[in-house]
Amino acid sequence: MENQRHTSFLFVSLFLYLSTVSSEKEWLVGKDQRNGSEALKLLVFGDSYVDTGNWEKSSGSWHSPYGMTFPGKPTGRFSDGRVLTDFIASFFGVPSPQPYMWRKSVKKPLFQYGMNFAYGGTGVFNTMVNQPNMTSQIDLFQGLVKENFFTKQDLEFSVVLLSVAGNDYAAHVFRDGKEQDLPNFTGSLMNQLEVNIRRIHSLGVRKMAVTAVEPMADGPEAAARERRIKIPDLRSSHGLHFRTEDTRKHCSSLNPLKPCCVGSGKGYSCGSTDEKGAKKYEVCKNPELSFFWDTIHPSQSGWESVYSIIRPSLYELY
Repeated sequence: MENQRHTSFLFVSLFLYLSTVSSEKEWLVGKDQRNGSEALKLLVFGDSYVDTGNWEKSSGSWHSPYGMTFPGKPTGRFSDGRVLTDFIASFFGVPSPQPYMWRKSVKKPLFQYGMNFAYGGTGVFNTMVNQPNMTSQIDLFQGLVKENFFTKQDLEFSVVLLSVAGNDYAAHVFRDGKEQDLPNFTGSLMNQLEVNIRRIHSLGVRKMAVTAVEPMADGPEAAARERRIKIPDLRSSHGLHFRTEDTRKHCSSLNPLKPCCVGSGKGYSCGSTDEKGAKKYEVCKNPELSFFWDTIHPSQSGWESVYSIIRPSLYELY
């Protein structure tokens, strides 16, 4: 990163490996010290782990039983309730930022806490969904900056949450990527991620939290994935420490592998219906006891468990 001597890195070992980058210590000061009453803004880029409603309402995350725990109906979140964005926003004491998709249908004051540009299923590069990848999401953000939707002062008191949850690797596997190609693919992925971070920085944002790929052997679909291809340890290959024991110990009270919501037959998944609209999925009786909501996404309880690990470390940034 630019001005490396002024930048500190905090690496936290958890289900998602959160790397927090800060160029200033005073970014969490109270509103009365910010030369105004404007709240801190949270700007979110990435995938389904942080998306809070950018997909069209015809998509699966807008259908029952998604959202059954919170707020009691589907809101476009890929979970039964809150996702990582909601918990990170709670740390900063602000509501979750509004999705970019709704910028024209809601009043601008509702965006005083930032904006969510994340789209489920996307990655650093193009994946298997026709939605904006990270570069395109930053394009959307840059367009709003040029329109002065976000001012220079807004950006000075903004925090970026950038989520990368492995969709690039899933696309690589789907496209018959070879194991021997993974080092080069990983290198290009990390290089582009660095370009993205530098670009956000150049637009005026100085504070970023970047999630990394979760342990590939710990998800409900891990067995099937490992039969296809072995995913490398991104953290160790780039000089960062990579541990999972703290997370596994912390999540021992939850069922870490069995998803709560699953399809009730071959070809069906959580939220599926047949041609007559009949439910073709089953939901467990106690979602709060499951770490995973569906075969890919954590439940609200899962995210709460992740957040409980992140939260104490975030205070080191004060």
